[in-house]
Parts: sequence; structure tokens; C-alpha cells
Amino acid sequence: MKALISDIHGNLEALTQVMKDIRKQHVSEIYFLGDVVGYGPDPEKCIDIAGRNAKVRLMGNHDFAMLTAPVGFNPIAAGAIACLRARMEPGTYSMPWKRKRWEFLGSLNIAHREKRKLFVHASPRDPIMEYVLPSDPEYNPAKIADVFERVEELCFVGHTHFPGVITPEPKFQTLQELDYHFTLNGEKAIINIGSVGQPRDKDPRACYALMGDKEVIWRRVEYDYEKTIAKVKKLTCLDPRVGMRLAEGR
Repeated sequence: MKALISDIHGNLEALTQVMKDIRKQHVSEIYFLGDVVGYGPDPEKCIDIAGRNAKVRLMGNHDFAMLTAPVGFNPIAAGAIACLRARMEPGTYSMPWKRKRWEFLGSLNIAHREKRKLFVHASPRDPIMEYVLPSDPEYNPAKIADVFERVEELCFVGHTHFPGVITPEPKFQTLQELDYHFTLNGEKAIINIGSVGQPRDKDPRACYALMGDKEVIWRRVEYDYEKTIAKVKKLTCLDPRVGMRLAEGR
């Protein structure tokens, strides 16, 4: 059994509780699918945890923006990148631990393949940036058909913060429709594992997934989001809305 985590976004409280839950699940390996930074107040400690525990480490759009520029980001997200980069980017005389965290971001891979499985942050067409949305099967079926042309069997993603499964019909199934369980039967599927640190499916609990040989199971984990919200409010360079949304999972 492997644990798949994504979109931590500097939320230490959520990640800490997820890691505690993972330790109870007989997990052999942890795969991180991107966005350890962005929005949240504790990117450094989240990098440390991901660096110690994740076998597969992929780059998300916020990780990439931290190293380059937040191109195409909304003002709230771009402001968070600017705020946290000022604190994280090493200078000439920075301590080694600060450099090591920055180097971790630069070392993240774009994609990971295992047999007929593809792991990316965003999409097979654009592993870092493109959103494969829950609404795409209904409103953009041509896009979904093209995406599936690049999927051999399974593609695991994060990025949208909406956990669920897209199948080639095309159709999107929510966790509630799936009852938090999806059977792997050899058919193609795009599987969104959800967000640890910024859930947006109206459930404030942290979300991650367990992948076995024949199934994917999603886990929802309670955490003290009020503590995270309070930390965001103390950082005046962060928009308080990136904290307040945590209470509603949006």
C-alpha cells in the first residue's frame, strides 16, 4: 500500500495529522504530488517532513512559482508566493538548512511513471500547470478525450483540490458517489487524490489517498484548522482569506 499526498500548501497542522494517519495504514511508501508551498504559513517545516518521508517528490505550480515567478496566479496566491519567498529564498550568507530547503524545491521531478501508472501534479498534457477540472467531462469533453490519449491506464493528480475520479465516458465521480473507494480494473482513469492543506470540496478535513494493487481508498483526517488560521492572521503579508477558507473547505 502506498500513500499519495498532494497540495500541502504550508499547512503544518494538516500535514502532521495526515502523517499520523498514514503511520496507522501499513504504508510502504509515500508519494508527494506537488505544492508543498503556497498559501500556508509553515512551508519550511512541511518541506522538512516531505523531504524525510516521501520517496516520489513531484513539482507543483506553487513550487515552480516560488523558484521562478507566479505567472497567471490570482492576486491572493501571487501575494502568498511573494510573502513566503522573501522568507525562504537563501542569500549569500544563508545557513545550510535554508539552502537545503530551497534546493529541495529545485530537485522536484516533473512526473513519475510506474508501468501503466503516471503520477503528475496537474495533467498528462502539462504536468505542472493544466487543471483537469470536475466540470471538464460535461463542459469540455474534447479536452478530456485528448488528455486520455496520453494516459496508458491510470493517471494520479492533485492541483484542483477536488478529489474524485474521471473516466473516459467522460464522467467525474465525487468521493461521496464512490464511497471513498475506487476499484482498479485495468480501465483508464484520472484519479485526483485531493489536498492535504487546502481542501476545496466543502469538507475541511485534510484529504489523501491510499493506493493498493486493486483499489484506491481516500482518507479524510481532522486537524486543528483554527490554529492554522491564527498563524495566517499573524503573517500580515498573507491574505487572511487563505486561512479563513480552511474552516469551510473551499
